[in-house]
Amino acid sequence: MGFFFCTSKYILFFFNLACALLGLTVLGVSIYANIQGRSLKTFLEGELNITSILLICVGAAVFLIAFFGCCGAIREDSCYLNTYGVILSILLLAQIALGVLAFVYKSRFPDTFSKYLDETFDKAIHDDKEAIVQMSEIQSTLECCGVTDYNDYTSNHKEIPASCCMNRQQNNSTCPANEAYQKGCKQVATDFIKLILQSLGIISVTVGGVELLGVIFAFCLASSIKRNEMRGYA
Repeated sequence: MGFFFCTSKYILFFFNLACALLGLTVLGVSIYANIQGRSLKTFLEGELNITSILLICVGAAVFLIAFFGCCGAIREDSCYLNTYGVILSILLLAQIALGVLAFVYKSRFPDTFSKYLDETFDKAIHDDKEAIVQMSEIQSTLECCGVTDYNDYTSNHKEIPASCCMNRQQNNSTCPANEAYQKGCKQVATDFIKLILQSLGIISVTVGGVELLGVIFAFCLASSIKRNEMRGYA
């Protein structure tokens, strides 16, 4: 079979094993981002949820395709490997696009979130029930208080809600200032979403680089198998 053939076979196998593990990593981080983003979905206009859901699909697809790629390398089937290479190439392009999308959202998120947070907080202090629930979800999930800090409530002659408390008591509806979270939700949420989107982008591009090598070795191995088959018929 030759040194190149054997080398390509095992390199492809181990690359696909790495892809499978990285696919699981993308899947895990995307699921985490999707779960954590649910309480912020109103402010994000679905951007984080859409990106994370797409990456969940990509992560699952990477894992499954890489798993079958490992099988294709061991079976030494040129047709199987060519099909695998084409599918992985298409997935690679989609994944790079999603990685770029995550970086784009990372740069545009602060302005979008700031606008919606300001509007929702303004509604909340004017006793809009839906806005109060949204602010409570944000504050309890991200462990923050108000837009810039808890003084946003006191300066508007409002009591600090229980969702701002570091040590919340189940029966309490308000929170003493000395027990409230010191950080405002605007900065906490911005840092959190930037970190999530940056992580998704980096992971997506990293997996894409590994997949590119997998595509190259898949086509090289398929070509080598085809040549060996033709020699056998000669």
